[in-house]
Amino acid sequence: MSGEEAIVAELRRMAGPARRAGLALGIGDDCAVFRPRAGEDLLLATDLLLEDIHFRRATHTPEAVGHTALARGLSDLAAMGAAPRLCLVSLAAPADRRWIRRFYRGLLALAAETGTALAGGDLARAERVACDIVVLGAVPRGTALRRDGARAGDEIWVSGRLGAAALALARGTGAALRRHLRPAPRLRLGAYLRARLGATAAMDLSDGLSLDLRRMCLASNLAASIDPPPVYPGATLEQALHGGEDYELLFTVRPGARVPARYQGTPLTRIGRMRKGATGEILLDGRRLPAKGWDHFRRRSET
Repeated sequence: MSGEEAIVAELRRMAGPARRAGLALGIGDDCAVFRPRAGEDLLLATDLLLEDIHFRRATHTPEAVGHTALARGLSDLAAMGAAPRLCLVSLAAPADRRWIRRFYRGLLALAAETGTALAGGDLARAERVACDIVVLGAVPRGTALRRDGARAGDEIWVSGRLGAAALALARGTGAALRRHLRPAPRLRLGAYLRARLGATAAMDLSDGLSLDLRRMCLASNLAASIDPPPVYPGATLEQALHGGEDYELLFTVRPGARVPARYQGTPLTRIGRMRKGATGEILLDGRRLPAKGWDHFRRRSET
């Protein structure tokens, strides 16, 4: 056995038994078979990771690329308060079996940590690495957090400190880079926001606070007024406002909700309120904040 068959056989061994987390049939067949539990809503998300857009092989180890590929998808599940069940991974990469093995080693380490089963995917050869990941999670029926649930007067909160990824890209070294190479999806926090705190809306900060908060405002047909957000040590306010790939959670709660200062070591900070007004408008310290976060299809001169 050689080539793709050998790689698939190795991945099946690395991923372990299929019969867990509702997965009745996993790697090696034409489709995976998943059996959901009664009373659940299933949540699906997909995410692309592209070489020289989201990472560079010169700075990211294969393990870091694999970790990040899964973390990005899990962050979407965290934003909706979901528990992960499985993932599908389609990988295009140079014919370097050692690099591919290390990629999956990084991905599977995070999968084991979060209870996410690798259910299958696809492999192809390409000069540059491209990865498309599909994640599936679950919540009790009708309880998923959404972007469109905020109401005028709701308080706006963020987890963590923002700007670490932008700082890492600017400096290329230090603690911010280590954090950037191993983003931590806030799965437990997302479940807490949904089940215990009664958050009214939530999303993850993947493209920058200014752009992602605008998206929440548009979904909820509201505007927002905010103060400067908590800034990662060494980062600038500009990086905290507009830098992407922080993978923290942005969420809203009803006025007076008892939000703890920290959740399992992660700071939670109130940064403003949702309000009536021009839909999508954000005021920072009373001045209009342009949405400068990352948008693949926007010209760089646009704001």
